[in-house]
Amino acid sequence: MSQGCKKTTCPYCGVGCGVEVNTKGIVGDAHHPANQGSLCVKGVALAESLNMPSRLLYPKLVREERPKGKEVQWQQATDLIAEKIHQAKAEFGPDSVAMYVSGQLLTEDYYVANKLMKGYVGSANIDTNSRLCMSSAVAAHVRAFGEDVVPVNYDDIDNTELLIICGANTAWTHPVLFRRIQQAREKNPNLKLVVIDPRETVTAQQADLHLPIKNDGDVSLFNGLLKFLIEQQCINSQYINSYTDGFNALTEEVSDLRYDVTNLTSSIGISEEKLTTFFQWFAQSPTAITLFCQGVNQAENGVDKGNAIINAHLATGKIAKSGCGPFSITGQPNAMGGREVGGLANQLAVHRTFDADSIKQVQAFWDSPEIATQPGLKAVELFEAVERGEIKVLWIMATNPVVSLPDNQLVKRALEICPFVIVSDITADSDVAHYADLLLPAAGWGEKQGMVTNSERRLSRQRQFQTPPGEAKSDWWAISQVGHALCALEKTQNGFAFTSERAVFREYAAMTGMNVDSPLKLDLSQYANLTEQEYEEWVPTQWGGERPFADGVYSHQDGKARFIVTSESPMRLERTKGWWLNTGRQRDQWHTMTRTGHIAHLAASELEPTVYMNTLSATQNRLKAGQLTKLFQSTSNRSIYAKVAIDEGLGFQELFMSMHWAGRYGGESSVNAIVNSAKDPISGQPAFKSSYVEVQDAAVKNYGMFIGTQFDSGKFLYSAFQAESNLGIWRFAHDKRPKKQSFCRTEKSRRITIDIAQGWLAVNYDLVGDVRIIRSVLVVSSEPIQTDYTNFTGLIGKPMELSQLLTTTQSQSSAKLVCSCFRVTDKQIHDAMEKQDCTSLTQLQNKLKCGTNCGSCVSQIKQMVDSHQHQKGKQQASQQSLAIQIK
Repeated sequence: MSQGCKKTTCPYCGVGCGVEVNTKGIVGDAHHPANQGSLCVKGVALAESLNMPSRLLYPKLVREERPKGKEVQWQQATDLIAEKIHQAKAEFGPDSVAMYVSGQLLTEDYYVANKLMKGYVGSANIDTNSRLCMSSAVAAHVRAFGEDVVPVNYDDIDNTELLIICGANTAWTHPVLFRRIQQAREKNPNLKLVVIDPRETVTAQQADLHLPIKNDGDVSLFNGLLKFLIEQQCINSQYINSYTDGFNALTEEVSDLRYDVTNLTSSIGISEEKLTTFFQWFAQSPTAITLFCQGVNQAENGVDKGNAIINAHLATGKIAKSGCGPFSITGQPNAMGGREVGGLANQLAVHRTFDADSIKQVQAFWDSPEIATQPGLKAVELFEAVERGEIKVLWIMATNPVVSLPDNQLVKRALEICPFVIVSDITADSDVAHYADLLLPAAGWGEKQGMVTNSERRLSRQRQFQTPPGEAKSDWWAISQVGHALCALEKTQNGFAFTSERAVFREYAAMTGMNVDSPLKLDLSQYANLTEQEYEEWVPTQWGGERPFADGVYSHQDGKARFIVTSESPMRLERTKGWWLNTGRQRDQWHTMTRTGHIAHLAASELEPTVYMNTLSATQNRLKAGQLTKLFQSTSNRSIYAKVAIDEGLGFQELFMSMHWAGRYGGESSVNAIVNSAKDPISGQPAFKSSYVEVQDAAVKNYGMFIGTQFDSGKFLYSAFQAESNLGIWRFAHDKRPKKQSFCRTEKSRRITIDIAQGWLAVNYDLVGDVRIIRSVLVVSSEPIQTDYTNFTGLIGKPMELSQLLTTTQSQSSAKLVCSCFRVTDKQIHDAMEKQDCTSLTQLQNKLKCGTNCGSCVSQIKQMVDSHQHQKGKQQASQQSLAIQIK
């Protein structure tokens, strides 16, 4: 790492936190408006994320040269890609070529990729993994506003009286933003927080009002709200008449009796009292923000959900002014930047679609030989086309679709069939890398630079502060080299003579200038002549100003916003059988774990693939915490295994499982193997949160844990890996009973076995002279292993002391991690409250340090303190009552 100070941006969620890299390490940037110095637990661990266990260092031809592949020079690799594209176009047409990219890319990467595909290949078959998280919000914005514009800022949170969080566990998925919400509530006691979520999440537990609606009940809820507003004469007729269109048609739709409060009570599962409270709060509050995320977007009617929310804000005029509006929060650091340049298959470029005038203008600007004239294939459709053999060349960048897409068995089959697959990544160990014909080493965070746009339309710089290892290169450079080679093959003018990221950004900024004479708001043309110094010294800048629609002029041709008639989810109306499976993020992990899975304290919050259910659901299936269960999806005839955990925040026959488990960490327990490929017909976004599965017996005879350096986990029914220091912890389950002496033992090692409850523990050791050096520890039990044996990691590689071994075996107790930064468990917190009389958050922070670093766990600690105080109060009241009775 270079000396001095570099200001950059966090590569994780869409909050867009500023980061400062200096001689002290990597810390939050106190001057960045998005986070003002705060970082979540993943952001705090950025320095550790740079130490990946394996990096892809050189281009490799791999499919025909397995297992290690054959290293090649960059020019050979890019020339080969250009030749494959040229051949596919000549024989099968431009649509036989496709790219699947990522919200992890920088704006400059995105721009060059979009230009190559749409302007030089001549196909719009370029889509992004942002399709999986934000495309329904994009479509809702376009339908309502005429353009994909988020009309709310983070500052609005400080100026609102009512904050509604819909379909988001913000405390875990966007922790820094949630801290800002907490601080706003502390400053303004009148600020009410409503959380709309089927699960009682950490976020929901802190709400003034939690509405645990039935799955996909959002449209009914917001249509009911609108009906209430109309009947109570709480709409803003002046705003509606001056700035909107379509209200009469919507009024007719929501007048239906099914949106009466009494009928909503049964249809979405919320009491009349709670519904009326919410409706009255929205009606009476002068300001309101509805913050929404994946629980809204990831549905078969995700676009309609977004528009139902926007309708309520338009009808009351609670939009385009301080403290008001619908606020779509992005999931990735540059999902917004990709949307701006046109990285989605149904966009052309710079918020332009495939109308004749835009096609003409874009082709003229690019001076391109051929231009895509119609939308391309969206993510799920793209891989279905690959499986049908229609795509001959597929380039995948900075994403892991083998894990992240629904019905991922189809994705695997598709990649096996595809004649030529290119994967640009930072590691050769990602799941998708195993299907590549050609691997390209990509520069990672800290090694590349460019722009990213966060959820509030703020452009910030990622800056390079260390040299890429080996021959790793920025993605814009690799794409440009392919573009240059393709132009030479096809004898067209080279449109890829970029010499730097700044050159790319300048061209992109100039291109947005075509919007100046249109209703569209995206215009960065003032930066078209940005100097090198200005680019280097860029400060976070919000395009469109604080409130792009403050003048009431929207991006439709007539300047008016549109009310949209919305519909119920067909899945919610038709599906009545099976267990509802909801998927989502965990606080401490990122996507498919390639960048965070190896960090020990991040891996400790959820140790293995886990399915959550409430006690009643577990009892019905004769399950208990720690047991393995089988989740079966009949449509795809696929199943996975996961450990059971109890979460009373879920309803009966509702399940939750995190999306992250993949590769070496999760084995064959990737949840998207059993998520069906249903999607929104407008946005193409998959309905990740609306699958139905069966819960079946796993037929397990033994559970096990292995702590050491090498372990063959492939032979078990189930396995999961946890990184811990320089060791690994493998948890497994099997349908056979192992023998003590031979099970998981090498020829050279010796073994001591100790009987434990329902099983045995084996210590494998090497004899070095007269000293026994512990090499590994194995635990096998006929029952789920509830005891925490991870303290054995401290004994590996050290001389064996029998007394210490027995103490460690007997002293472990199960505890759940609360504070990842300082590895503080719930047991430690409870002990501090019980035995050391720590009765406040501050006292616990002073004693244990929990919550003093990133703050992501503060809300959970507060709940524990409140719960402890409540129980203590009940005990004291009971004792007083008993004393009175005795007297």
